[in-house]
Amino acid sequence: MDMEVLGTRVREQRKHAGLSQMEVAKQTGIIQGDLSLLERGKKRALWADTLLRLAEALGCSLDYLVGRTDDPTPTPKRPRTRKTAPGD
Repeated sequence: MDMEVLGTRVREQRKHAGLSQMEVAKQTGIIQGDLSLLERGKKRALWADTLLRLAEALGCSLDYLVGRTDDPTPTPKRPRTRKTAPGD
């Protein structure tokens, strides 16, 4: 994962959403200083759950943040199929 791409996209999405670093930090439980490092491409690694919280707070897809797609639109959740009970 390219941390510079991640940082740039986090910063762009945060600004697009009109949020400060402090607001994103509060929503995600990330320390504001770590978010600053991330946005500058200086953070070495992140936990997967941290990436997910960022994507949710910024209203974009995880694939977009990590550079797997150029479409920031979150993917819709697929409905789960229900299984019938045996014998029905």
